[in-house]
Amino acid sequence: MRKYVLNFSVLSAIAGAFSLIQTSKTAPRDWRLALLWAGWLVAVANAVATVSENSDQKKLKS
Repeated sequence: MRKYVLNFSVLSAIAGAFSLIQTSKTAPRDWRLALLWAGWLVAVANAVATVSENSDQKKLKS
């Protein structure tokens, strides 16, 4: 769990949620807002998958 919490890519992807939440408060509810949230979810999933992949690679080298 610590490898995910302390990873910069995961932290920056999660930090992007703060601006997305502010945008969601003022933006009209339409398909573009849903697309923004979907893009954010993809970014978080990509960051988590990258950390997992790097962890697996380090285990194989050891």
